Amino acid sequence: MAVIKKTKLNNTLRIIREIWLARSISRVEIASRLELNKSTVTHIVNELLGNGIILQAEEGISGPKGGRKPVFLILNKKFGCVIGFEIRPQFYIAVATDLDGEILFYKSERIEISSDNFEECFLEIMSRVTEEQKRTGIPLLGIGVGVSGIVDPVEGVIRYSIPLDFIDEYNFKEKIASRYDVPFFLENDANCCSWGELVFHRKRNLRDFLFVLVEFRNLNEEEIHEAISVGLGIVIDGKVHYGNGFFAGEFRSAFAVDTHNGQFALTKDEIILIEKDPDILNKFFKELGKNLALLINTFNLSHVFLGGDIEKYRPEISEVLKDELKINWPFPFAAKREIMFSSLGDRAVAFGAAGMVLNRLFVDFELAIELKISNLREVNDDNSLF
Repeated sequence: MAVIKKTKLNNTLRIIREIWLARSISRVEIASRLELNKSTVTHIVNELLGNGIILQAEEGISGPKGGRKPVFLILNKKFGCVIGFEIRPQFYIAVATDLDGEILFYKSERIEISSDNFEECFLEIMSRVTEEQKRTGIPLLGIGVGVSGIVDPVEGVIRYSIPLDFIDEYNFKEKIASRYDVPFFLENDANCCSWGELVFHRKRNLRDFLFVLVEFRNLNEEEIHEAISVGLGIVIDGKVHYGNGFFAGEFRSAFAVDTHNGQFALTKDEIILIEKDPDILNKFFKELGKNLALLINTFNLSHVFLGGDIEKYRPEISEVLKDELKINWPFPFAAKREIMFSSLGDRAVAFGAAGMVLNRLFVDFELAIELKISNLREVNDDNSLF
């Protein structure tokens, strides 16, 4: 009996995932894609419809031989919602989305936050944002949090973060997430952006790409070398790549010198003037472009996404990066590379953190089983969907 119920659960989650990925799909297509018996699909779909997890959409067009028109199934996007946070030293951004990724609300406030007051500030932020979420009337299924620095998303630990002044490890899971009934997921900010592109553009089937998150920070004189921050989110074969110890994506220019603490070969005076002097800004773009071109061409990545503060310089950085990609490419035939900008703007990290939660809830079977994300009404034994 236990094996049968687990098989049913796995098939149920596979069907929910397939509907989420396709956005709109018929029972026949589900059975074909998942190689399931049509009666099995019909039985599970009827239970999902009865529990309000999915809905029936418009009818499709009959096949060439006529017959019944297919009925398309869609996810009930109001069945639950998720919240994504970006936590930065001077402010936070929160984005709540429904299950289809449509924004329910967006909230941003200035707040001074660092390792000294992180717990106190985050609890206050949660209080403000969840109050707004409750007003939507849509159940909260999970929360994603993006921060700058080295993050262990498995253990829920901030290992090191210069912007937030975490020199020692901070156990976010233990100190904050454990206080709440909903699941929390912690992630590096650039990786969150990668999750955003993977999840919210899932029908494009993106497989191999780089997300480049660039931030220009207002820091004091002693920290000026950290005023330019570049983090990379690396996606290989449709999966975010973490590397050994979760250090993947921690960037430093190949032209940086030992006498500098920052990521680039720019001097202290140049960094101060980077957004005021076009020549210095172009110098930065060229150095960044050369580094990115090496990575993109070497790993044969199809796309590069640029996000963060660099988006206001779209024409300039696009032109430089195109030139550097050509210079770095050694073959007589052109490589197909697409340079894109995050469609999520200044919300890219928070929106991506929300997307990361959706991915975990819909794709990770074991996690979905553990969390019972369907929020189904409790029924007994064999009548239970799970």
